[in-house]
Amino acid sequence: MTIWDEIDTIYNQAGENGEDACTFSVPGTFSGYRGHFPGNPILPGIVQLSFIRRLAERRLARPLRLAGVRRIKYLRLITPDMPVTLALTLEPGETEGTWAANASFVNGEGGRVSAAKLVFAPKESAI
Repeated sequence: MTIWDEIDTIYNQAGENGEDACTFSVPGTFSGYRGHFPGNPILPGIVQLSFIRRLAERRLARPLRLAGVRRIKYLRLITPDMPVTLALTLEPGETEGTWAANASFVNGEGGRVSAAKLVFAPKESAI
């Protein structure tokens, strides 16, 4: 079983500024909540990065790996069953064959939860 088997319905849509976007919630039964933290579960940051990579892979129709982190800010918590929207823009990276990603998670009230500037490369690449 993968994380994608455990996530509640994902709704894909185009974002306001031409970015890719998807809205989803992660159920309280998700295994990633175990130990993070008992009695007060929050979605781990590494899982948020995984969501960003997965949406970028869908957009580019190819497997990717995280090649660099320019910036990450975690501003609010993502808790079980909380609807969030991930918005993602991709553009060619500074190094040939890479993509620069700007991503942000927003909660149901419109509050920014987290934001990241990342670099992705093809999974088979050694960049």
